[in-house]
Formats: sequence, C-alpha cells, structure tokens
Amino acid sequence: MAGQGKKWLIGCGVGCVVTMLVGVLLLVGGGFLMMRPFNEAVEHQTELVDLYGQREDFIPLPDGLTPDRLEAFLGVREEMMVHCQTFEDIAASFQDMDKLDQQGDDPPVGEILKGVGNVMGSAMSMAGEIGALIASRNNELLKNKMGLGEYVWIYVLAYNSWLGFTPNTEYQGDSSEGFSERESRFIKQLMLNHARALEEVDRHQEANLWRDEAGRLNRSEGRVPFSSGSLPPEVTSALVPYRIRLEASYCAAMAQFDLGNVKKKGFSIQSY
Repeated sequence: MAGQGKKWLIGCGVGCVVTMLVGVLLLVGGGFLMMRPFNEAVEHQTELVDLYGQREDFIPLPDGLTPDRLEAFLGVREEMMVHCQTFEDIAASFQDMDKLDQQGDDPPVGEILKGVGNVMGSAMSMAGEIGALIASRNNELLKNKMGLGEYVWIYVLAYNSWLGFTPNTEYQGDSSEGFSERESRFIKQLMLNHARALEEVDRHQEANLWRDEAGRLNRSEGRVPFSSGSLPPEVTSALVPYRIRLEASYCAAMAQFDLGNVKKKGFSIQSY
C-alpha cells in the first residue's frame, strides 16, 4: 500500500502538473510580472493579425520557400533561442520526476518529495516563461515582416518534415508525442491553401500531391506532413543550404510552445 502511495505521488507530480500547464489550453491569471509578457504577446499578435490576417488564412505561394522568407524565419528563430536554456532547465525537472516513476523499486519518500518540489517550482515559473517566449516570437515576427501562419508553415516543413524533429516530446510523459488534433487541423488547412494556390497556376500534379498528403495527415506519424520522407523536392532543395542554421535554431524544450496563439479572455490570458 505504501508503494502504491509513492507511485501516486510521483504520477501526480508529473501528470497533474503537465496536464495543467502544457495541455491544449493554458490559463494564466493574476500577477503583474507574470501577465506583462502575455499582455505584450497579445498586443503584438493583434498587430500581426491586422497586418497578415489569422494564421490559418496564410496561403503558401506556388514559388515555395524562397531565400528571403527563410532568412526572415531564421531571424525570428535566432532571437528566440535566448530562451532555450531556461526551458531546458524546466524540462529537466519534469524528466527527473518521470525517471522516478520508471524505477522498479520504490524511491525514498524524501527523494520523491524533492522531485515534486522541483516540479512545482518549475510549474510556478513556467507560465511567465511561456509568455516571454511568445512575446519574443511575436515581436520578432513584426520586425521580420512575417505573419504567424507563414512562420508555422516554414517551421513544420523545416523542423518536423525535413529534419525529423518529433513535435511535443519534452513534457508529455507517457502520452503520445506529435501535433495535437487542433494543430493538425491548422497545418492541414495551410496545406490545402497551398494546393489551391498551385491549382490557380495550373500546377495540378503538385496540387494533388499536397491535397493527398493533407488527407493522410491524421494517419501519419505524429501528424507530421510527409513524415515518410517523401517531402517534395522543391521544398528539400530550398532547405538544404540552411541546414546548419536550422538545426542550430531548434530547441526541443521550447517546441511545445513555439507555435501557440494567445488571446485575452476576461482577466486571464489563454495560450493554445
């Protein structure tokens, strides 16, 4: 019975906090210091929507990933990387707790309580860090004249489809890794937008390729487009010259928050 109690404590330390903080919806309320970066993120996102429309409205042009747009994307990512170490430290506390849960023998109660304390400390700081990350991203998008839809489009194709980074791996515990159903619907919409743009310039074969892949998206590994390695050659050839910089600008510990929207609802901020 005592062993079961320890396991419950470990599981709650990881599962309950992760579910609360890094699920589809994150509610943040109270605390001026915590709210300030979220307020900035919301303000900048409003500007982005005014300039470029909602993220699902983005239409990837037939020309594909051009050098100027990849440079703009990397400009955003390189500035965001200053937050990576903080998120790696937070992720490490969750992973340490998860390791306790995997031990065959019951760990000492003191070790469990220490792990839970570390997780809760990370949880308390995480919301503000997420706000700072999204505020930084939105600010850099404005500076680099890029909408959130275009940012997500390049991000998914470069990091997930081409380089093979699996989405949402750092905080999930035993749950499945990959894009959420909400994220998958959004990515699918961008793919269909691109197919429509290709159709309009009579590139029907390419349009059908993107449309077919969009139809397979929920069945693909991690809901990643072209996860089988069949990424269209025009996308691959555009990305190859940027491989080193793209690899250096990816942070697994931040990935679960890289693509999020933010909005204000009453006295709280939603990040999703």
